[in-house]
Formats: sequence, structure tokens, C-alpha cells
Amino acid sequence: MADNLPGWLSYTPDDQLENPVDTIIIGKIPQWLTGTLYRNGSGMFKVGETTVNHLFDGMAVIHKFIIKDGKVQYQNKLLDSETLEKCLKANRLVVGQFATAAYPDPCKSIFARFLSYFNPEMTDNTAVNIVPHGDMLLALTETPICNIVDPETLTKKGAIPLDKLVAVHIATAHPHTDPDGTMYNLGTSFNHKQAYNIVKIPPQENGGDNPFSRASLVSTFPSRWKANIAYNHSFGMSENYFVVLEQTLVINIFKLPLLKFTGSGFDSCMYNYPEEKALIHLARRSDGKTLTTRYTADALFCFHFINSYEDDGHIVMDLCAYDDGGVVRDVYIKDLKEGVFSQFYATVRRYVLPLDVEKAESGKNLVTLADTTATAVKQADGSILCTPDYITGDASNGIRMDLPRINYSYNAKKYRYCYGTELLTDKPMLTKVDMKTKTCVYWNAEEEEMAGEPVFIERPGATEEDDGIILSPVLPTKPGRQAFLLVLDGKTFKELARAVTPPGVKMPITFHGSFIP
Repeated sequence: MADNLPGWLSYTPDDQLENPVDTIIIGKIPQWLTGTLYRNGSGMFKVGETTVNHLFDGMAVIHKFIIKDGKVQYQNKLLDSETLEKCLKANRLVVGQFATAAYPDPCKSIFARFLSYFNPEMTDNTAVNIVPHGDMLLALTETPICNIVDPETLTKKGAIPLDKLVAVHIATAHPHTDPDGTMYNLGTSFNHKQAYNIVKIPPQENGGDNPFSRASLVSTFPSRWKANIAYNHSFGMSENYFVVLEQTLVINIFKLPLLKFTGSGFDSCMYNYPEEKALIHLARRSDGKTLTTRYTADALFCFHFINSYEDDGHIVMDLCAYDDGGVVRDVYIKDLKEGVFSQFYATVRRYVLPLDVEKAESGKNLVTLADTTATAVKQADGSILCTPDYITGDASNGIRMDLPRINYSYNAKKYRYCYGTELLTDKPMLTKVDMKTKTCVYWNAEEEEMAGEPVFIERPGATEEDDGIILSPVLPTKPGRQAFLLVLDGKTFKELARAVTPPGVKMPITFHGSFIP
């Protein structure tokens, strides 16, 4: 069966590259582009005779593209997490993942297995993102565990248990970092009174310092439900505010302790309520104080915020959004092996939140920005109902896009361009969106290719927002073809070069990554 699968679906420990290999350059990479692109993803889906159920559940593989003098070297390695080591030792999946229940661990005694039902393990398989903080390189997922990765060898150097440092149970894999090096993340607590929490990690003071030891909670929002906590994959941050979306895909916290008894994955505790409204919470960054204004929107689901910024008394919140949370259950490995891709599509949507609403008139659109069709109308109960500006059209006929990236120099500021992809769909392409003109340009993959998250690297000395390079890993969806790193011009979106991996090299799928100059 493995012979009929593309390389990214059939990766094994034997496919690791302990040392970087040279790629074949087609085209020309700008000489100024020097640095390393690190990427992370769910890479190995089978251990022994056991296979994970969901795309999110594969063992993490860390990738490294070394770019210098117009050349690219490529390396990948399984992240040596405790989860991986236990699974390899038992030759089966023995630690539960998002949608995959754990098999009994034959290495444990009967008594130890019995006790594990009452104290289930939290996976440290950090397979979603990889980001720098000071001189640390952090592999992240949606558990509270951060793995520290050696940037040279790609091996694990240590782990940070965020839940032991601040009062959260899980955290997103999409932190924000200010220019001064301060990192912020959204942590979720399974206490409905303090469900959503902004965690602040200060800058690193010196080499070897662990700033997570000084982490603190700066804002806390309650859940509207006692039994349910909204699922969050990312959050927004403007110059003066944190933006948290309480969406309608939720985790039932009373079901979590039963997972081991029912033999179920974490996904079995998730429920979608499309008839409910989404809530948008704001907190001031200056003092952490939450705003009492209740902003609502029709049900939606968002993995990824694009950017948030302030404009003339409003907060502009841009998302890649789906109509509901069904997409989470739509990428099972058995379907992907049969070539059945997701039927849910995200489009770029802009919500605008007016800040001064206390004395506003009910029934009137309070958005006064001239360049958007988004509305915000005060309701009789004092809440503000927000409707989006569909930048790329609605889900039925719009431009599909997720895994968005921007020029991070414009994070939390007014910006113009974002970049995204259609990973795992029937129309593989990369998209550059002009948020001002609502127009798009594309790089179209061939029929049996799919392009990953596009990472923007600003050209040194650039004076325009889109002056730079886009890097995107492109994977074959059929066997017999090689993966490559695509290099696009940020302004024209034209292909400049591709770095093709040598025959026999497998490049697993990646979700997110960071370029370090």
C-alpha cells in the first residue's frame, strides 16, 4: 500500500535525513536571501501496525532549508519527543492524540495501565509550528508543552511545561511577538470562569535564560457556557488590544476525563453549534482590562487570524474563516489515502469593531470606515452584531484560502497584502490578496502537487510592504515525483526558482514555520 502513496503519506524513521542534502536549483534565487527556513508538521502516520486517524495526529517532523549563495540544502528529522520514543519502543501508538485514542502500552504493568486511566498522558508531540524566542527554537502544538529544538541537529534540547508555570491547560501554536521580543499567546483553562487567557512571555535577558519562568497572565475572559469552552487555534493582537474569538466549535470539559474509558480521541469531546453566535472579546494591552462591550457575529469557524489593527476608532479583524467547524473532522488519514480532500473551504473575511459604542444609536451601522462593507449594528440588548466584508467572496463562490501569512513587520498594524494556500483541496494554488483592492494573483500548482504555507521574507532595505520573497514547500500528491521549495517574488508573485529534493528523499507535510535570517 505504501508504494501507492505519495512520499508525505508514507514517511518512516528510515526516511530521516541526519545531515542536510543539496537540492537541485531550477531558476535563480536572489543572493540577498540568506538564512534558514524551519518548518514543522505531522509527518509520520504509522507506528508498527497502528495508524493515526487524523492529519493532525502524525508524529512531528522538523524540516530545515538552509539558503545561502543561491543554493539550498534540505534536512528533516522526527522530533524525538517522549511520545515518539514511547510509541517506537512499544511499536504501536500508546499516547493519545487529537483524534486517535492510545493503544494499551505493552511496556507498562497491568497496574500502571490501570492508573493511567485516571491520569491520562498529555502528548508532547508538538507537530504544528516552530518559532524562535530569543536564542530558543520552539516546536509547538495545542498542548501546554513546548519542545526546545536544537537548530543545528533538529534534536530536542528540553521541554517547557507551560501549564506548570501559569494557570492554563492548553495553548495555541500561534503566539505573537512584539518588536521588543515580548511573546504573547492564548492559553485555555478548563475552568469556565477563566477560560481564555493571554499569556505574556518576556524577552530573553541573555543567552541561556529561560523567559518562560517569568510568564504571566495579563488578561482573562470567561466562557459563556459552564460545560463548554470554545476551541481556539489562534488569536488577534493590535497595537493596543488583544482580540479573542469565542467561536461555536466547543470542547465539552465534562467529557475530557472519560476519554480513556471510552477509548476515544480528543475530537470526541468537540461539538459544533452553528445556530449560536460567535463572540469577540477585547482586552486592553496596557493593563489587561477586558472591555464590557459584547461583540457578536453569525456562527463561523477560524483556524487562523490574518492580522488585526486599529483604524480611526475601530479594530479591524481579518480572518480565514469557514462557515462552521466541520473542517476539523474532515481530514482523516483514510480519506487522504484515497485522494478524498476536504469539502470545507475558508475565505478571507474582515470584521470591523467600533470601539466607542456606549452612546450609539440602536439599529444603525456604526462602522464609519470608507474602505469596507463590514457592518456593526447595535442591538436592543446593547450588543454589537458584526457582519463581515467578504474580501475573497463567500464560501460558495469565493477564493479559497487558509494558512495565511503577512509581512510580519506589519503585524498589529494597518497592512495591505496577505498570502495563503489551498492545502488539501482539489484546486491547488497559492494566493496573494490585495486587501485594499480586493483582488488576487495566483501561483497555480500542477494537478498532482500541493503548495504549503507561504512564508514572506522582507528584502533588506525594502520600503514597500510586498518587497520580498515567498517560500513555500510543494509536495507531490502522487508517488514518483519529488517535492521542492518554491521561491516566488513577493511583488509580482512570479516564480523565481525551485529547489528540488534529490530522488529518494521524502518531504512530509508541514503546517507552519519560521524563517531565521
